[in-house]
Amino acid sequence: MVSPDDFRVNEAWVVVRVNDEFMFVKDEPHDVYALMEAASTYVFGNIMVRVVDRAPKKKDVKALFKNAWAAKKQWAKRLIITENAPVENAFKMEAEKNGLSVEIVPLSELEPIVGEFKESFRAQFM
Repeated sequence: MVSPDDFRVNEAWVVVRVNDEFMFVKDEPHDVYALMEAASTYVFGNIMVRVVDRAPKKKDVKALFKNAWAAKKQWAKRLIITENAPVENAFKMEAEKNGLSVEIVPLSELEPIVGEFKESFRAQFM
């Protein structure tokens, strides 16, 4: 398991599915994915992805990365994506375009980084 203390600031960004159950918007199921900084657990933003689409729109992923860059004024060295994420390819492509290496890890390994945010999201929206 990794914790925020295992990273230097802006060393790694993390992509995580925030909701445990689908969120319904206009009767269509959606997932919410957030982009976070691993050391500080700062959330750069999130995007909603229709479950039937399985992949986010490229412009949405690009905008999320632009938000992260605007907050940090530099790119992280790597992007960590949870395994079996249907958004993996879209985030991987954008990360690699911006010079980030990509790692795929089990969600359980990221619990100390993403757990509090997921719990807060669950309490507010689920």
